[in-house]
Amino acid sequence: MPKKNLPIPNLKKPVEQIDIEKFKKQLNFSFDLSKTNYQIDALQNELLLTYLRADRKFRKAFSRNYNPQFLQFMKDKARLHEPIHVAVLGQVRSGKSYMALTLCILHAILNNRLFGIEYICGNSIEFLEKLKQVPQEKLKDSIFLIDEEKSNISSYGSVARKQKFSDVQNIIAFNNISTIMLCPTHWANKEAMYGIRTFGRCFETKTVRGMLYNLQEKGTGAGLPLGCVYFPIFTAFAPKEYALNLERAYIEKKKSWISSEQRGTGDVLAELRKKSAEAFCNDKKYLSLTKVAEKMSYISFRLGSEWTTSEIRDVYQLTKLIEKGMI
Repeated sequence: MPKKNLPIPNLKKPVEQIDIEKFKKQLNFSFDLSKTNYQIDALQNELLLTYLRADRKFRKAFSRNYNPQFLQFMKDKARLHEPIHVAVLGQVRSGKSYMALTLCILHAILNNRLFGIEYICGNSIEFLEKLKQVPQEKLKDSIFLIDEEKSNISSYGSVARKQKFSDVQNIIAFNNISTIMLCPTHWANKEAMYGIRTFGRCFETKTVRGMLYNLQEKGTGAGLPLGCVYFPIFTAFAPKEYALNLERAYIEKKKSWISSEQRGTGDVLAELRKKSAEAFCNDKKYLSLTKVAEKMSYISFRLGSEWTTSEIRDVYQLTKLIEKGMI
């Protein structure tokens, strides 16, 4: 457990004030693959054996170590200033989050940055909102971890926002913004270049095994298994103090998500509408308007085209309730 007196790192500190070279030297990617013992439950193991027996391509890929190629892919993308988009699939507690954080930290270092808690989002909608709020200099060459992407966000214009997420892939390419999206049941990002499906954790070497898939082709090559990748979890990969503080901040963030779900307040879209309404209640230009139509138009203009008329009306009604002290 992290010490209570350990401060959370000042992750808002400008990159130029951080000794990136010293940080690089403290990273630990070394482990003996011959000494690994990957643990999975009995049913997952039977599923893995079925794949190995029935699928020749999977069987061939399972025997191939694809770490060198995947790491070189990350290095090449950093050198070319091009974004990467990876989807990670795996059961709960399979190590996918901690492995994905290793990839985020590595990606940030390759782009001369330090990964921080502010680059972790609970879903794609939060990610889209962050793109509007985070300063330009913090977006350039960055990577976002979109954790536990929910598949049940289906109301209040979410279809439009899902489309916006797809569209924004081209826009964020200009700023070299990368994404890693997690989901226990499916590839969360259908525009991802590659997918990693976890198949076991080794508690001795603190590594996670995954099958790397090609997701770029929409035809015959879609979902083609390429080979196995093996990555240390971020608490074993990154310098101890940094890792402990990032882990603590990450756990606190996860707890807040879980707490919201338990209280029934985990409706991402409802919370987003509420926060938007609060922002308008502090907007002097909005408050100076007197006509309902003007306020609705202003809200529509500021929120963007992916917000539906119903949502804009809801935000307006929420501003009225906030003004009356009801919320």
